[in-house]
Amino acid sequence: MIAKYRATAGWLLLVVLTGYAVLNLLWQNIRSYPDLPETDPVTIHEARIAQLRPLLSPSGAVGYVTTVENGEIFAAEKTFANVEFLAQYVLTQYTLAPRIVRNSPDLPLVVGNFIDGPPAPGFLEKNGLVLLRDLGDGLILYRRERKP
Repeated sequence: MIAKYRATAGWLLLVVLTGYAVLNLLWQNIRSYPDLPETDPVTIHEARIAQLRPLLSPSGAVGYVTTVENGEIFAAEKTFANVEFLAQYVLTQYTLAPRIVRNSPDLPLVVGNFIDGPPAPGFLEKNGLVLLRDLGDGLILYRRERKP
């Protein structure tokens, strides 16, 4: 009779001990990291860029400019010299989806994401960009004037 329940008791004991070990490990990890930040960099960036949604049409394309020239965003990524600008661009595309964010100042509306300070002198004039809305924290919406 005891042999009949021996295998079941063994499996049950294995499940209980494994569950205890997993829950104990989880509790230790929770206590080890009490000072984790409430939000991560992606969430912070998403909240910042989301301010643009009401100012843009629900679909279509917008341009994108940042502190570095547009061609340098992908060039620096190839050498892993500075992927921060590429990450900001990709996260902006993610946040504004389903709109398309083009890495170019040649569209009627252009998002300016200046995380490292203002653009170089003459950059706005060279690209025909006129301030439409400054949302603060380096986030600016421009409209592009046609060059004669």
